[in-house]
Amino acid sequence: PLKPSAAGTSAVPAVPPVSTTRPATGTTPHATEAAPGGQASAPRSPEPTARQRVFVKITRQAEEDASLLVSLKALLQEHPGALPTVLFYESSQRLLALSDAYSIKPSPQLFDRMESMLGAGTVKVK
Repeated sequence: PLKPSAAGTSAVPAVPPVSTTRPATGTTPHATEAAPGGQASAPRSPEPTARQRVFVKITRQAEEDASLLVSLKALLQEHPGALPTVLFYESSQRLLALSDAYSIKPSPQLFDRMESMLGAGTVKVK
């Protein structure tokens, strides 16, 4: 259906209203799909890694060792995956999100290798 515009000189297609609902406080919105019969199905859980990132603490000692950072870069590229990697520079308290080229597939073996280079407790998934 067409309805006159505010100026009254031309017609514009009518746009159906968009229904928006807000989740209760403390909950996260989830997408729902219409099931046959027009009923909404249960919310789908997001991918477990959808919002997770790998945080790598770079200590002052590691920051001063250029060859160590080159080795870390190579190690990350050997394990491509979906989790973005973020470096936390301890000395300046700054975060540096790395490009998608350094997104990794986490594994205990990879984290062990990273921590053997950078120190225990320097790798976390959050």
